[in-house]
Amino acid sequence: MAKTILALTLAVLAASSANVHAADLPLGSRITAVTVHPQGAAVLREAAFSVPPGVSVLVADDLPADMVADSLRVEGLAAGGVTIRSVEMRDAKVDADADPARAAILAEIEVLRDRLGALDDKRAALDLRVKFIDQLAESVPQGLAKGMAEGKSIGDWVQTAEGLGLEREKIDQQRAAIAIDRRGIEKTLATRQSALDDLPVAAPKLEARIELLANQAATGKLTLGYRTQSAGWSPAYDISLALGEASAEPKLELVRRAELHQETGEDWAGVALSLSTSRPAEGTQAPELGESVVRFAPRFAQDEASESMALVRPAPAPPARYKMEAAGGGADAIAQAEAVADFGDFRAEYRIADPVSVASGEGSRSVRIATENLAPTLEVRAVPAVSDAAYLTARFRNTSGAPYVGGNAVLYRDGAFAGTVPLAFTAPNAELTLGFGIDDKVAVTRTTLERKTGERGLISSEKTDERRYRIKVENRHARPISIVVLDQLPVSEAKTITVQALPEATPPTASAVDGRRGVVAWGYDYAAGETKEITHAFAVSWPADQDVFWEN
Repeated sequence: MAKTILALTLAVLAASSANVHAADLPLGSRITAVTVHPQGAAVLREAAFSVPPGVSVLVADDLPADMVADSLRVEGLAAGGVTIRSVEMRDAKVDADADPARAAILAEIEVLRDRLGALDDKRAALDLRVKFIDQLAESVPQGLAKGMAEGKSIGDWVQTAEGLGLEREKIDQQRAAIAIDRRGIEKTLATRQSALDDLPVAAPKLEARIELLANQAATGKLTLGYRTQSAGWSPAYDISLALGEASAEPKLELVRRAELHQETGEDWAGVALSLSTSRPAEGTQAPELGESVVRFAPRFAQDEASESMALVRPAPAPPARYKMEAAGGGADAIAQAEAVADFGDFRAEYRIADPVSVASGEGSRSVRIATENLAPTLEVRAVPAVSDAAYLTARFRNTSGAPYVGGNAVLYRDGAFAGTVPLAFTAPNAELTLGFGIDDKVAVTRTTLERKTGERGLISSEKTDERRYRIKVENRHARPISIVVLDQLPVSEAKTITVQALPEATPPTASAVDGRRGVVAWGYDYAAGETKEITHAFAVSWPADQDVFWEN
């Protein structure tokens, strides 16, 4: 029998008046695949169905209330002529007792209460026996006098009294055992009742009513796809730099991880999971720009006095470091499962190889998705105007074919924790520079040689400020290394303030570093044990009737 492809051309249609007498058939579905975006997810459900000839309405009443209702798409396969006529969305009726967890606890509570009832019945029977024995014991003295008159032995009465005492002792033991059992059951009952009270209120559900028209009795399978905003993933990275011996080439390992979360109200159990770098939640087209109007601003009395020279701000303090202990022993390292990359010109997805289960609302789950082995370019950077420390940095390109979409990166250097830094969005083939902490084998010192202020001109028309610094750089490594020293050259934002390098200054190898005005650099390759000296010297001049200040 030929298979017919079912397709729903319109996502949600109003129910037709022609289906008033159509049979409602329950449609049980399960989540089989999920594609998670940084914000939001696409969920795919599958459901098998069987319908008689004519019009039937399949009712899927287990869809989450947080789904985007107009995102529902229904398709399928069927044996025979079957047509999807419409899909209607409704609020499903919430049946708290249908919750499997709640039903299981209620069943346990019912059994415990039945056991308590049985114990109460047993205790009541024992109480009747006690009452009967007590009545017999009260009648013993009267019976004793009468029996003595009739010639009975006192030993018979003693034996009777002892029998009554033993029976009463036996019953008391049984009553004590019942009390112990009852306390245990009551404790368990209180625990299960507390668990019942702690269960979340049954989440609201949506109901999809799918109207089918079958030419004959047919069976098939439907797929229900929809979007939800109550899920997402954030990237995380482990980046390890291995320097090795002096003659070894440095190596860099970058591990991509995904911190996955979902609060959809339903658990994803054994689903085929994919992680996508596309970001549909951020819109589909570029934003529009409005007008930008320039107007004259009111003048203030100190226009000229507000002119200043801008210098870079101090660098942040270095991150704290600690040593990670390596695991010993002769065992092999445990392998790490990774995703399968699937890249295209306009998409990048990572498919998790094995089925994944993610519970709703129970925190995030970390999934390792890819590992890259890169050849970094090392250099040491120092800013002696701010700090005496020199920092080891590594430059490398994103050669994975997919972007680094941002997130936190944990850095390691030769197995030691070096710090945590935010990783910016990095497009494929773009270059990235990361710092891996202080390099104690590079020494950089900055000494002030001279600072001279004065006036020049016949009538003292100009003031000057000359500054000279000596920067000494020492490579104490047993390997050659590139060292970059950064410093500041004042930037004037007024025509009457001039800044110029002095003749004895060492020409910088780069200016406006990273697009920052006034930031200059001297970058050289240093041989093992080599020392260099750099002279940084400049002069600033401005009208004598004005004052300037240095803004950092």
